[in-house]
Amino acid sequence: MNKNDALKIIAQKAKRRLVGKETHVNAKIKVISNEDVEFKSKVEFLLSQEEVVTNPVHYLMDDKILKTMDEASKERYLLSTLDKYNALRSELENLSSSSRWCM
Repeated sequence: MNKNDALKIIAQKAKRRLVGKETHVNAKIKVISNEDVEFKSKVEFLLSQEEVVTNPVHYLMDDKILKTMDEASKERYLLSTLDKYNALRSELENLSSSSRWCM
C-alpha cells in the first residue's frame, strides 16, 4: 500500500466517524502549533506553484511522524494538517488580495 492509499483510508475512517457510522474512538489530543514556520513555508511554496499540485497533503505531512502513529493518531494528524493548510491558505490569500487593493 502506498502513502496515498494510506491517507485515503485514514480520511475515509475519519469521515465515517464524523457522520456517525463508526463509533470506535480512542481520543488522544495533541495540539499542533499554528506558529509552525516550516509548515507555513511549505504552504507558501504550494500556493506559488504554476501547475496544479495534485496531493498537497502528501507534501505537508511528515513521513517520520506518520510512521510512528497508530491509526487514530494518523487520522487526527491528517485532519489537523488539513485544517492548518486551509487556515493558512485563506490567510495568505486574504493578505495577497488586500495588498493588491492597497496600492
